[in-house]
Amino acid sequence: MKERTKIIHVNTWEEFKKLAIALRPEFIAYDVEDVPLSRPPIGLRLVFATESVQYVFLDFAHGSALGRTKLPVYTHKNGSTYLKEEDLKNFIYTELDRKDISIISFGVL
Repeated sequence: MKERTKIIHVNTWEEFKKLAIALRPEFIAYDVEDVPLSRPPIGLRLVFATESVQYVFLDFAHGSALGRTKLPVYTHKNGSTYLKEEDLKNFIYTELDRKDISIISFGVL
């Protein structure tokens, strides 16, 4: 019988960071999502996995930045909001003190 993967939702960036440093995943996957109840309506999902556990961290916009990671939120001329992939990658590389980790979009998976 195949063992099910456990999913753990991590509440703080510091806890997610600590786990990622300790467990040294090969990659972190991310998704920028529409979050209708957030202002502006944008959020970030980060995920990495070990053999039997997936760790998930969620962050939501609060004004001009995400609330937990403080990544800046940008606005297109048409009013839609977005995050810069470069900002996200640089943030993760710096916070984890690693350049050897792959950071990939869920759209690539």
